[in-house]
Amino acid sequence: MKKIFSFFFLAILIFNLSGLEPLELKTFFSNEEIEKINKGELIPQMYVKYNARKENSLDKIVLPQTKYNDADLSGYEIIATDKGFIPYKLTDESKLSFYNTLSAFSKLEGMQYYSRRDAKVIQLVQKCYRVESLSGNKYDDVKYDKILPKISAMFFQEDNKFGKVYYRSDLYNEGDNFAMINTSLIPISKFIFTLNDKEQYQVSSFFIYNNDKQGFYYYSYLAMRVKVDAVLKTEAFGPTAFSNRLRAASVHLVKLLGIDWKDKYNTWPGKYDSYKK
Repeated sequence: MKKIFSFFFLAILIFNLSGLEPLELKTFFSNEEIEKINKGELIPQMYVKYNARKENSLDKIVLPQTKYNDADLSGYEIIATDKGFIPYKLTDESKLSFYNTLSAFSKLEGMQYYSRRDAKVIQLVQKCYRVESLSGNKYDDVKYDKILPKISAMFFQEDNKFGKVYYRSDLYNEGDNFAMINTSLIPISKFIFTLNDKEQYQVSSFFIYNNDKQGFYYYSYLAMRVKVDAVLKTEAFGPTAFSNRLRAASVHLVKLLGIDWKDKYNTWPGKYDSYKK
């Protein structure tokens, strides 16, 4: 009986994993997108349910699922994605440095983003540091001397949009590729509303290294469940706010790597520079 149970458990596990995508370029990018990215373009997409502002770039965004992000979040009410290329020559030393940059939560403090309401770049992240529980006690970043297949940690972040939020961060390494999955550990609130439950807001990035191009193709997504339809049916949540928020993380990361992308904060330049008065 035990052998039969084990067989069925294994069969179910294999079935569930069979729909997951590998960590490779074709999982995240079409050939057309790669051509655009190779010409220096960054490719954003954005979606908010009901499309109250009529600004969604797509009617639906399907997020790829890998063994590192196996939950299906494509039904979430708010989704933004960003795709591009980060030039980065990989050596044993620089690979470890990149790894430690991804895991250094304190370096997120001071991150800026393009505010469409203010029509300029302003500070997004006021505070950010590693924690070991929801008590909020501050700890120094861990500096690793070797790359592990997976590390998990918690961090606290305070920004001018969602206020104070705790996250779990899972960082994975597979060869020269990396996946970073950051998931909220408390519900997200805005205005007077609690928008969702814990673990229903996720910001993730995948870095696929290409030896020929000497750098990482990156794919990032922001996915947030919003259970309050009344908010979604108003213009309170414009999709550009989330698209610009996601782009902010990309610009900040390359800044930490010594690359200047300050002209790329606005994901939709010339189209959504400000709100019409």
